[in-house]
Amino acid sequence: MGERLTRAQQQQRTRQRLLDAAETLFAERGIHQTSLEEVAAEAGLTKGAIYANFDGKNGLLAAILERRYAEDQIADAGPAVDPGVSSAVDWPADIYESVISLPETRRFAMALVEFWLHSMRTPAAREAMAQWLRAVREHNAERIAERIGGDSPIPAGQLAALMAALDVGVALQHLIDPEGVPADLYALGLRAIIDPGGTGG
Repeated sequence: MGERLTRAQQQQRTRQRLLDAAETLFAERGIHQTSLEEVAAEAGLTKGAIYANFDGKNGLLAAILERRYAEDQIADAGPAVDPGVSSAVDWPADIYESVISLPETRRFAMALVEFWLHSMRTPAAREAMAQWLRAVREHNAERIAERIGGDSPIPAGQLAALMAALDVGVALQHLIDPEGVPADLYALGLRAIIDPGGTGG
């Protein structure tokens, strides 16, 4: 007999099922074309389970972004590396190239485009998207500071924003045209903005 889950564990499992269902349907059909009833049915739950855990579609959107950020933090955690341009480029590029072709990456990319449009059109959803983008930029800035310190060609915050733009831009193009935009273009772009003079180690 399996071990019984605590109430907190059951709630967490329910939340994950709802988030998986919402991300899948938002990616496949779009946010506005997907009802909360359909999300609940996809998860094998009732609509009431959504409202017990999230504040409607905007709450689901925010939670999907938070979950993605947490997953990225785990993926980005690794052994200490020597500072320098090479480590600033190689570590994120290796992660990027290892996940870019995964089905869940494609699913999130499709959902992200939906989230972006929804956030631009819906003021109530905009802050969740802005918070996620700020968190990504802040994390990038911290990693830049750890690896190249004051050697950054521009302020770390600005460089972090360029890294985020490169991340999303290369991914969206690669997922449509992988031969025309190979995944290793991300590493080339990172090196171009981090070490434009080609002097780093």
